Amino acid sequence: MRSWRSARGRRRSALTAGALAGAVSLTLLGAPPPALAAEPDAFEAVDPFIGTEMDTTQNKSNDAYGNTFPGASVPFGMVQPSPTTYKPGPALVGEKGGYEYTADLIRGFGMTRYSGSGCTGRYGGYEFPTIPYAGDLVDGALPSNPSDDIRKYYLKFDHANEKAEPGYYRVGLDNGVTAELTASARTSVSTFDFPATGDATLVLDVSGPNNRTYGSEVTIDPATRTVSGWMHGADICDNGNHYRAYFSTTYDQPFVSFGVWKDGEMTAGGTHVRKAGDATNVDYRHDNGAWVTFADGAKVTAKTGLSFVSVENAAANRDAEVGRSSFGKVRNEARRLWKDALGTIDVRGGSDEARTKFYTALYHAFLHPNVRDDVNGQYLGYDGKVHTVEKGRHFYKNFAGSGWDMYRSQAQLIALTFPQVANDINQSIVLLAEQTGGWAPGAARMQGDNLQVIVATLDDMGATGYDREAALRSMVGTQALPATKTTRTDGYQYFATGMIENRKGDFATSRVLEYAVDDFAIARLAERLGDDKSHATFMARAQNWMNVFDPETRHIRPRERTGFDRSFDLRVRDDAAGRGQFNQSTGYQYGWHVPHNLATLIEKRGGVEASTRALDVLMEDLDAGAYTKTGNYLSNQPAFGTPWVYNWLRAPHKTTDVLYRAVTEMYDTTPSGLPGNDDQGSLSAWYVFANLGIYSAIHGTGDLVATAPMFERIVIDPAGGGERIRIKARGVEEGARYTTGLRVNGRPQTASWIGAEVVRSGGNLVFEMSRTPGDWGTGAGDVPPSYTGGADARNNAGTTPDGRGNLGSLDLSDWSLSREALAAAGARPGARLPLDGTGIAFTWPDAAPGEPDNWIPHGQSIDLPDGPSTGISFLGLATNGPSAGTATVRYTDGSTQRVEIAFPDWAASASAGATELVTVRGRNNADGSAGDGTFRVFATRPVPLDPAKAVDAVVLPEGTDRGVMHVFDVATAPKAG
Repeated sequence: MRSWRSARGRRRSALTAGALAGAVSLTLLGAPPPALAAEPDAFEAVDPFIGTEMDTTQNKSNDAYGNTFPGASVPFGMVQPSPTTYKPGPALVGEKGGYEYTADLIRGFGMTRYSGSGCTGRYGGYEFPTIPYAGDLVDGALPSNPSDDIRKYYLKFDHANEKAEPGYYRVGLDNGVTAELTASARTSVSTFDFPATGDATLVLDVSGPNNRTYGSEVTIDPATRTVSGWMHGADICDNGNHYRAYFSTTYDQPFVSFGVWKDGEMTAGGTHVRKAGDATNVDYRHDNGAWVTFADGAKVTAKTGLSFVSVENAAANRDAEVGRSSFGKVRNEARRLWKDALGTIDVRGGSDEARTKFYTALYHAFLHPNVRDDVNGQYLGYDGKVHTVEKGRHFYKNFAGSGWDMYRSQAQLIALTFPQVANDINQSIVLLAEQTGGWAPGAARMQGDNLQVIVATLDDMGATGYDREAALRSMVGTQALPATKTTRTDGYQYFATGMIENRKGDFATSRVLEYAVDDFAIARLAERLGDDKSHATFMARAQNWMNVFDPETRHIRPRERTGFDRSFDLRVRDDAAGRGQFNQSTGYQYGWHVPHNLATLIEKRGGVEASTRALDVLMEDLDAGAYTKTGNYLSNQPAFGTPWVYNWLRAPHKTTDVLYRAVTEMYDTTPSGLPGNDDQGSLSAWYVFANLGIYSAIHGTGDLVATAPMFERIVIDPAGGGERIRIKARGVEEGARYTTGLRVNGRPQTASWIGAEVVRSGGNLVFEMSRTPGDWGTGAGDVPPSYTGGADARNNAGTTPDGRGNLGSLDLSDWSLSREALAAAGARPGARLPLDGTGIAFTWPDAAPGEPDNWIPHGQSIDLPDGPSTGISFLGLATNGPSAGTATVRYTDGSTQRVEIAFPDWAASASAGATELVTVRGRNNADGSAGDGTFRVFATRPVPLDPAKAVDAVVLPEGTDRGVMHVFDVATAPKAG
């Protein structure tokens, strides 16, 4: 068993601010590292083969595959040298972009990996693969041209001849070569031990990465035993992002011969080849490369520096980080860094299997994101220019799924364990926003501006060492009408109307949910920085999820401009017509994704009892996938938070039951032991949180939802000397799985959540455990926070200046009322509009252009002047047809009165129950044009109220029929005298 005190003491002295992990002072030329303490069992528990095999028995397509790799790396390092496998057959089990355990061929050993990515057939990484070839040459050249069929050089192997541990990989190949890999942050170090007889050749497939290649170049310098070059190609998923990578490799053995190939020609003795152009609609994979041959039986050590700036920087990275250090010394340094990284969370107790699953998950969670600055501080920015990072800091890239995967678990785990990395991540994201003018790293792979959620969440967890004001300024400036700076798809419609109609496709409904989470995160950051106006604006938008909540079926549901699509089958991610509405999930799974306001969602779904029944159905199958299922999909990100919803339902013991089922039913220690794509560590980070008994479930905050630890003692000991969090849960080893009490820093609490100050300042959490559930966390006041602010605010910008129709939309087809025409008709901002003969006078909204000026009803409560009234009327209209609904007047004595509201379409004449109060000619379009026609704003016929009672407020309809209702104001007629 690892000695906690000695391990923590050693690690805290080793991981000081300047020697941070992947973050990465990995220069080996100075003094040797301090002597290591006794080897901690955390390191030995890691099995890098977990997650490398796809489970073809699951109905989840490629998603039933962790897609991890067993190769070498250091925490958050730039390089991940690893084998890539090949298996003849369908793409799902054939030519994977990484390592698939059932394959028996290795394509070669490349430089980088995206651990756990999807995009079958379009995986990124695997730059500059090296293939050790032990066969004979023909007149100094390879026996066949790799550009004709690279598969002839693939390598047979057997798992019995493999070994992998953090920072190291070895395989004995069937051709007699033993290959070993290790790494520093920016440098791969490999050895190839060839058989005693026969040629010893390394085939350098510089144009052979996983994705399309637009060009590459390689140069051989026999005098210095150096090979260098670059490639230009498509990044992961091949969705429009391009990049260049550079390498420089030195070998410790002289070249006996060498050569290059390009297309159909091989040139023995050639030292240079290049194939490149400006086109990005081509694929030059395997079209050119080189080979170098050594003396028979050679054991060759190759040191390859990588850079995304230049060949010169790649060489400098190599020389600074490994220099003349031996393979063993580099391996030992990688081992030390991994021991230190895994030591950031010490767990006591648990079976060997439990510890292996836990520490392997922790290991996988620390593979990404990746440092991208070179040893001289230079990095290639998103603007295509070379920048220099501040001294002592690092520039990070590869945020899983453009943040979509990362914000739900991995970012929070990094904040707990590597606070300086978290600070650098936030600063890197700020730099991204400055260099691009937006919040997506090029073509975003997933939906939403999820990097905003990462910044706000890490900020609340203490990662404030970045330009916070610049971050907020960019968020506020880009996420506003006219939506010309946002990277949110259909941002214009969302900003103007608070929803995205289902006909937009591209998972429109789940995008509304994701955008609402983004807006909540912005609101929280604004509040912390004292920007009250932005806080109010974005909190109102954070409640836009209510616009796609159907009160009739009590589900989040796709919405058409004429009403909810109740024919849509919520069990599927696409219906038969291909109308995808929920990204990688079903409506049942995404239907709980309102992490910042679950209390209101639960209320709208019918309350605690009804919501518990619905959630129980979801949890009957924890990992059903997203194909015509009512069950859950816990191996994919949208469902990550669903187990913790039980805490809001006053049943934290059910959260515990689900998490125990998940860690035992879904995860194991075999190569297929990950139930889905790890997505650069997010699934593994989720697994870690499931074991810790705490989870940052309210994205945008650092608050922790508490359940039950699965180890008796846990110490979270951040790298660099941050404040520790100590967790005790006696009795877990004896089967006491349920929390029946909790003390936070010595104070007992029944609340099933812990404030973010514990993350920022450290603390002691003592859980009282039992074999049976108790009443802890079951009270109405015990549930985690729900943020309801902004729910009653106006949520639609329906009036625009002439020529600026992109500052609003009323009808979901980009048309709005002209502010100039309204003013000419008497409806100026703040103007009084009397309803003749009723004593009622409305006030036209005093909203600036681009700001919400009316309510699309979803149950908003509108405060009214307290006092007796004789009648009430509503000012508004409907779009896309007439619209009706039921409002509720609340009196100060607590009694209520139902009031029916009905508006005609804005292009129609008044109906029996409504009066034309404002009439205008023309309307504005988002493209800047104006349309003809007559359009109207109506006042409903006043409904009598009880004059003996004082009015308090009116609650707008929870739902309306047919078209979309818009309410600009509500007014009452005061009681005479």
